[in-house]
Amino acid sequence: MSGKSSVTARWHFGIPIYEKKLPNFSSRAPSITQHLYRLKDQDKGITRSNQGGWHSSDTLHLTEHPDSKWLMHRILQVATNIIKSFEDDRPYKEIRMVAAWANINYRGNWNAPHEHLPCTWSGVFYVDAGEPGKDSDQNSLDGQVLFFDPLPLGREWKRPPATGYKPTAGTMLLFPSFLTHMVAPYYGEKPRISIAFNMVVDR
Repeated sequence: MSGKSSVTARWHFGIPIYEKKLPNFSSRAPSITQHLYRLKDQDKGITRSNQGGWHSSDTLHLTEHPDSKWLMHRILQVATNIIKSFEDDRPYKEIRMVAAWANINYRGNWNAPHEHLPCTWSGVFYVDAGEPGKDSDQNSLDGQVLFFDPLPLGREWKRPPATGYKPTAGTMLLFPSFLTHMVAPYYGEKPRISIAFNMVVDR
């Protein structure tokens, strides 16, 4: 696999959502998955927006597990480059990752609408996207992450109230922290594993 892949920027409601598949992840995925399950065994988890499932503590960016550390470094590197490009000529002092946590969602689990303020940018990386549910035809949003229009004008103004992204293993999404989002109920039988993170741009 090539060491490079392009970043896709899609603008919704005048707001950018960036998507990038991280090269060279697949060979490390089994080790990272095992590590996250070990963390789950040691950490009962916390409840925030998650409705069921497991949500780790928010210090995953400080991990010393070799493959997980590699992944967090790559996420930080990619996210930082995207943010630098977005900032263009606006001055800033530093771009920092201030929190990261793992999520393991099982059938029926979902995340309620929320934002990540007062952070600047937030994102999610999919370690394992799971699988479509047996009844996914009846539940077309099956585990999608949904982003909501901050100015909900409605379809009559040709502006849908939300847009959805289907999780893909090895792919990262990056978006402004103020953007309200949720995860639709997941119907797959195989667990879905993701890592969420928050970034701050110091002015």
